[in-house]
Amino acid sequence: MGRLGVTELLVIGIPFLAIYFLPSIIALSRKKNNVAGIILLNFFLGWTFIGWIVSLIWACLKDNEPQTIVVNNSYPKQQNSLDIKRNDFDEKLDSLQKLKNLLDSGVLSQEEFEQQKAKLLRT
Repeated sequence: MGRLGVTELLVIGIPFLAIYFLPSIIALSRKKNNVAGIILLNFFLGWTFIGWIVSLIWACLKDNEPQTIVVNNSYPKQQNSLDIKRNDFDEKLDSLQKLKNLLDSGVLSQEEFEQQKAKLLRT
């Protein structure tokens, strides 16, 4: 009656080990980022009760979420197609007026004016 058998040791030992390694079990089940540190602290200093409490708290704490960094690359506003067409039309109109002035001043002949005008209106 004074001696403990294998069965008695297992009945007493398995729950004791489960309680002793409870912080490690929690850390493993929660897939903590620093599970190795928790297991080492629990294994080496768990017998001091303070080490066991610290490893239990560490295992129960929430991991830090990675910070989200938002990069705002603001580019200059692009012109819409209506503005581009309007600018193109204004440029052609200016070029036609210059051609007309060259024709009126006698620098261009009527034939050269018609060729340049046709070329300008084609593009």
